[in-house]
Amino acid sequence: MRFFLFGLVLSLYLWPHCVIASAAQQIANEVKLRESPAEFYQEINQRVNFALRFNDVQEFELLAKTQGFTPDELESEIRWLTRINLETGTGIKAGVQNAITLIDFLKVIANTPFDQAYLALLEGRKEGRQTQNYQQAIALTKQGLQQNLDEGVQETLLLHDLHYQLGDLYRITLQPNLSLKHFNETRELAYQLRDNYLIARAEAALGRFYNIDKQYTKSLQHYIEAIRLSDSLDKTYLSSVLSIRLASVYRDLGEWKQALKYAHKAADGFESIQSWPRLSHSMTIIAMIYGKQGLWNQAIDYYLNALQIDIDHGNLTGQALTYHNLGEAYFNNHQDEIALDFLLKAHQAFSQKNSKQYLVYNNLLIAEVAASRQDWQTASSYAAQALPLAKEQQLNPQIIEALQYQAKALKELGQIDDSLNAVEQLLSFSQQQLELNSQTPSEGSNSLAEQQLKMQLNQIQAQQKNSLQQLDQYRLQLIFSLFIAFIIALVCYNQWRSRQTLKQQQVLLQQEMIRDPISGLVGYTGFVNQLSQPNKPAMLALLSLHNKHNSDVELGQETNQRMNQTLLDNLSESLTSQVYFIRPGVWLLAIEVADEHQHVLQQLRTIIDSQTLLKQASLQVGIIDLPLIDNSEIKLSPEIYFNVLQMTMAAAMSLGSDKDHFVTISPFNFAPASIFSAPLYLNLGNAIQRGLVKVNSNENKELINWPKWIGNQSENTVVKKHSAEVT
Repeated sequence: MRFFLFGLVLSLYLWPHCVIASAAQQIANEVKLRESPAEFYQEINQRVNFALRFNDVQEFELLAKTQGFTPDELESEIRWLTRINLETGTGIKAGVQNAITLIDFLKVIANTPFDQAYLALLEGRKEGRQTQNYQQAIALTKQGLQQNLDEGVQETLLLHDLHYQLGDLYRITLQPNLSLKHFNETRELAYQLRDNYLIARAEAALGRFYNIDKQYTKSLQHYIEAIRLSDSLDKTYLSSVLSIRLASVYRDLGEWKQALKYAHKAADGFESIQSWPRLSHSMTIIAMIYGKQGLWNQAIDYYLNALQIDIDHGNLTGQALTYHNLGEAYFNNHQDEIALDFLLKAHQAFSQKNSKQYLVYNNLLIAEVAASRQDWQTASSYAAQALPLAKEQQLNPQIIEALQYQAKALKELGQIDDSLNAVEQLLSFSQQQLELNSQTPSEGSNSLAEQQLKMQLNQIQAQQKNSLQQLDQYRLQLIFSLFIAFIIALVCYNQWRSRQTLKQQQVLLQQEMIRDPISGLVGYTGFVNQLSQPNKPAMLALLSLHNKHNSDVELGQETNQRMNQTLLDNLSESLTSQVYFIRPGVWLLAIEVADEHQHVLQQLRTIIDSQTLLKQASLQVGIIDLPLIDNSEIKLSPEIYFNVLQMTMAAAMSLGSDKDHFVTISPFNFAPASIFSAPLYLNLGNAIQRGLVKVNSNENKELINWPKWIGNQSENTVVKKHSAEVT
């Protein structure tokens, strides 16, 4: 009897601790699924390393017992395995198909409300991944909320996941009010679970929502709270997600430097954990940041990086979205033909995956590009394709845009009646929206939107009236003016075409003139152009990479160009400077903000060390601060600055290649301007020898061998091993 009572007391003591441990394990698994799904997949595979075969509950229970599991434990493992197969970026082959098989197994043993709710979560996720039918995915997921669940940690966690999935689905389908409702529910449930990871993730979801809704203050508040919570966690994925989301906020606020900082931080984090879809997304965000600044060439480079990542890892949806983004970028870069090619690739990919929500925007952009090329047949065709998709998804602005493109294209094609029909549809739809908004002011309408719609309606009515009047006049005058109009149009077209061709040639020649003919990078001529402008940089530096002056021959043209472009980008971003390619292994930097010379050298070393092909190169740098002469009336040409930089770099090179060196000079106030007259090497060398110029270096200045000036025999002297007075 005493043993019985002891066992009863012990079981009552241990039972709450077992429940707490089980709840903690459920939350820990949820965090693993979000943070490192690939590793979590390997863990489960090691535990469930046998074939799953059963046709009813009895066979399932027998299988669980045979493999050393309780039925609840094995069912839980199957659920986690299904969810991992439905995650992106795990590298699992045929993940969705595996998940479908596992869902069928779970249906066999689902006999509680919790089981049914979990199945709703899985089937909603599967529908979104497999068919992108997000309306159906929403309907399936909502069935999970209709189940009568108990009040436990496991049930609360499931409700948390259901609300998060619905919030995301409503966000994708552009239903902001419902999306916000479910994200707020997710946040409340995360606080009930008292897990910082889940709370930070919920706060980040709200931050993203408010950023999309352009409520930047609220967005930053939620992100700051998420970062505060994540600081106590060593979770690379979460930290990287928060960084990329912050980059998006700063991008929309126009804070380009901060946006790039966080976007690159996120890219480094995702690359370290091999989260390729997220890495591709980071490249896309960086490209968008450059695009917002109108730097479309840089944007295209990063979009191409994202595309290559998606291709390498088989991310078809990512490829389609990047095709669309490239089309938009090339269109903004005035490369319409390339833009149209990428947009058509995106159209094909979206059509194959039946991604209707993306097809609307892609078709409208194709119509816009085609209209800019005056390809009215293509513009009309794709606007017509976009219209029913926009109506199906109730995208009112896109309906109006599609009708506008269609009306314009049909008019240009001479199909006047069809064009008027499109205008009438546009007028009718705008009138309906105006009446609907006036009847239901509580559903998101406001006075500003109403006034804008009225203005659009008045414009459309005026356009229709003018079109009818013009049509009558056109019919009367067409026969009499057709021949004359044709001749005039032909002459005008030829004149316009010639003028446009000359303009394009002029722009291309100006761009090519400042570029190095082999590397294609901006070179010496670009530097001369910049120094000719009124606004001068704070510092100039001429950088020599020891043993890299023949890199174009040693590495080959393709590898060398790639290395040079990466180095140029890193130097520009890290030092806030314009960078010019002089010749292999020699770069000129126009640095905007003054800095200590030793610090500049250290920054250059950090940048060089970040590139594998350049790690072994020592640096010899010539540096001068601007203005070189404190007399505003004396103007030095860019050629003189370059000669001075060459002389200081040659001095740095004379100090050897065992470590990095810099040499800088600055004339004293009493030094005459003639020290910079030709021949500069002779005059400046003599000035250094006479103590008219101050010399600084991170090495003993007595060891410097200054370059010689070679003139006639009487002037062929060597100025070496001397230094100016130390400040």
